[in-house]
Amino acid sequence: MNKQSARPARGAPAKERRRHSLVNLIGVLLLIAAGVLVALLFFMNSPQLQAWYGEYTHRLEALEDYVLGLPGRELIALAVLLLYIVKSLVPFVPISVMCFITGAVLPMTMSFAMNFTGLVILVSSRYWIGRLRGGGRTRKVLGRSPSIRVFLENDNRSKPWLLFLFRLTPYFPVNSVSQIYGSMRFDFADYALISLLGFLPKLISYTILGHNTFQPLSIPFIVPLIIIFALSGISVLGINAATGKKTKP
Repeated sequence: MNKQSARPARGAPAKERRRHSLVNLIGVLLLIAAGVLVALLFFMNSPQLQAWYGEYTHRLEALEDYVLGLPGRELIALAVLLLYIVKSLVPFVPISVMCFITGAVLPMTMSFAMNFTGLVILVSSRYWIGRLRGGGRTRKVLGRSPSIRVFLENDNRSKPWLLFLFRLTPYFPVNSVSQIYGSMRFDFADYALISLLGFLPKLISYTILGHNTFQPLSIPFIVPLIIIFALSGISVLGINAATGKKTKP
């Protein structure tokens, strides 16, 4: 390797600081969104809001009746599992969307079972791809953040709880994180358990959200949103603070 290529880019520290500032802003905005929804809970019974909401109630009820009357729910459940399998190879539909859709069209218990099973398939298959083939191009995704790359490569103690934060936040792609941990040969049992625990709050929240999608001003709809925004904001700020402190000169 020549000396010129080994030197860090001149603007790297400044670029990293800007990235940290932007990620902090994202985390704060997510927490603000959670706060706004908490405030909304206190105004849900206001006459003005209820009057506005009442104009759309009958349309939502008609749409709900149509969706719940759709035939072939078993086929829908099978299609969801197939989507999870395809997603492990081609990340084209976010997990949040699939959880939301199944929650809207399937009974709650069945929807949760399908999403949990699909999630197990997704995180397991991508892990073993990384175990067998290495990180590949997915390293470039996390490599955009030098601090996180250093954290993963040099501090084995941080990897379990960092994985948990990765799973809590929507900031990092599911497949990329899974393949990276597989390429690092992180213990599969620990990886699977931590991944599922990290995903569980979002999986439950998105499923409940989809189940109550036709009642957007109800507590069962708003509370999962608050949980999603709050957990995402906290995890984004947590990862940013930890990696920034770790790699600070």
